[in-house]
Amino acid sequence: MAAVPHLSFAKWFSSAPAGAVRLSTLAPGQMATLHGAHLGAHDCALLNALGLTDRCVLRICKVGEPCIVQVRATRIGLARSVADSILVVPQGAG
Repeated sequence: MAAVPHLSFAKWFSSAPAGAVRLSTLAPGQMATLHGAHLGAHDCALLNALGLTDRCVLRICKVGEPCIVQVRATRIGLARSVADSILVVPQGAG
């Protein structure tokens, strides 16, 4: 499993592919690919242990507090502050 990349704030947006957004901005049912996170190394390790790995595909189940995402067959509740710190690329946009 590849680790969630821990990016400095400056590199977080500058290295993002076109169309990348914060996880917290997606709508329920929307699918996205994980790009990175502006979180500490410990938090990134915890996300990896929960299944949120580099370039994994996730589905938004609920927005708000908590933000609930599904990765493979697992649903994970994330604090909004954590969801704000995760950068994803929405799938099927347009």
